[in-house]
Amino acid sequence: MEGLFLKIVVSGLDNAGKTSILTALDKKYDFEKDIVQLKPTIRIEYHKMNFLRSNTVIWDMGGQETYREIYVNYQDVYFDSTDLLIYVIDIQDPDRFNNSLEYLNAILSFFEKSEMNVPIIITFHKYDPELKANEEILLNIEKLREKILNKYPNFNILFQQSSIYDIISIVQLVSYGLSVFDKKFFQLSELLEYYLDIFKCQALIIFDRNGIIISEYYSDINPEVYVELLESIKEHLFLLKRMDEEKYEGNFDFTSTEGPLFSYLLRKKINNDMFFVSAVLKEQDKENFFESFPEFLESVTQILKELI
Repeated sequence: MEGLFLKIVVSGLDNAGKTSILTALDKKYDFEKDIVQLKPTIRIEYHKMNFLRSNTVIWDMGGQETYREIYVNYQDVYFDSTDLLIYVIDIQDPDRFNNSLEYLNAILSFFEKSEMNVPIIITFHKYDPELKANEEILLNIEKLREKILNKYPNFNILFQQSSIYDIISIVQLVSYGLSVFDKKFFQLSELLEYYLDIFKCQALIIFDRNGIIISEYYSDINPEVYVELLESIKEHLFLLKRMDEEKYEGNFDFTSTEGPLFSYLLRKKINNDMFFVSAVLKEQDKENFFESFPEFLESVTQILKELI
């Protein structure tokens, strides 16, 4: 992974929410005003970020029909050398599902013709919290999944749901895509799964300094603590974003209690980079957690050193 230059293409129809996703990813909080004021993307906007040892450029591709025609007619200019495709479908706009699938087909046909083995994330966006029990929305998601999988069995496709009103879903969206570039991510996931049981945690997450999830694992969460869990993770995201904005250096840890849950955030410097370990568990299990945590941190540090 050393020295990689990654090209991530974020594509989809106009008004699907592509730029809103990237704005929410960058801001983490207080981004609603920015999203309301967004104008349609003209041609392409480029967003640069660092992910471990790679320099990443995100191509936010305007989705208006005029631009889509240009992209399709000059595919070798716009889609060549793509390392990851994030394709956004507005799940609240069923009238344009066919248009969206046609555009997706044009992109994937180019990948096939060019023998490009590009990992793909398809997100059903605007899956807002109040829609999670909507039977029509859920049925549409399932139908779209089946259509896409049946048509493109040879592609490595991951499906997700996302909403700007659920910042965790936005962070996960990019995180999962980036994690395909090194097998060490799977070792990290196995380690988190192992220690989640030892800690009796509800959630165990590792973020980079940008708030991108490097690895995560969750337990079977009881409905009564699910809301508190999400709030604890959001609080951690806000904290790490603020520390980055304020140029805070050095190690740092933070604890809080919300309802039945105890949350812990550790900022750890490894080589010249910063990482965050986030843990959410029941208050009664925190003593056991702190007894085993140093051993866990040593193992995490070793894998992260190999990744960076």
